[in-house]
Amino acid sequence: MTYFDAFKSGNLVLPSALLLHFKELFPSSEDFLVWQFFYLQNTTALGDVSPSQIAEIIGKEVADVNQSISNLTENGLLQYRTIELNGEIELIFDASLAFERLDSLLDTQAPATTAPNSKNQLKDLVETFQQELGRLLTPFEIEDLSKTVKEDGIKADLIKEALREAVFNGKPNWKYIQAILRNWRHEGIQSVAQVEAKRAEREANNPKQVQASADFLDAMNLWQD
Repeated sequence: MTYFDAFKSGNLVLPSALLLHFKELFPSSEDFLVWQFFYLQNTTALGDVSPSQIAEIIGKEVADVNQSISNLTENGLLQYRTIELNGEIELIFDASLAFERLDSLLDTQAPATTAPNSKNQLKDLVETFQQELGRLLTPFEIEDLSKTVKEDGIKADLIKEALREAVFNGKPNWKYIQAILRNWRHEGIQSVAQVEAKRAEREANNPKQVQASADFLDAMNLWQD
């Protein structure tokens, strides 16, 4: 799911990628601040906020806010249209263009060595998580999952194994899964086979206590007699 798709579905909080690529998207910090008011209008019940209200809230002149609106529209980050309502002309702003630009920017910057099936791999990973956790992942979690695969270079099957261990331990949350992956990385574990070998070694060094049956204890007592 792209950031733009998440915006349209109403499930988007401001992604970290928007801040990390801030200077590549927004002309200035003031323009970004003004854009956020229109983003709030689109995603909450805040209602319309006029340029004069925005200016008062952020301590700027109305002319400064109007200039930011002009900068945002010229850079393809904001769009507006006019409608007539009860005999009055109103402006309708659309802040979603910034997410389209962000998606386009990230697609352009994707490494050329990315495997052709990486999107399918991530899709499969997300579906596995949602099935195991019994809920939909948030866009933030999906972004973290994507970074874990693409930037940290952790194999999808190893992430799934960490998920299974977290569920088994009764702690099915992303922070706990990340902690498992960090521990494995510190131990030099990079595959499921290494996880299983480590697990077998641990069980061999710490054998489970076996509870002797009553029949066995009775038999031992006979030998003692």
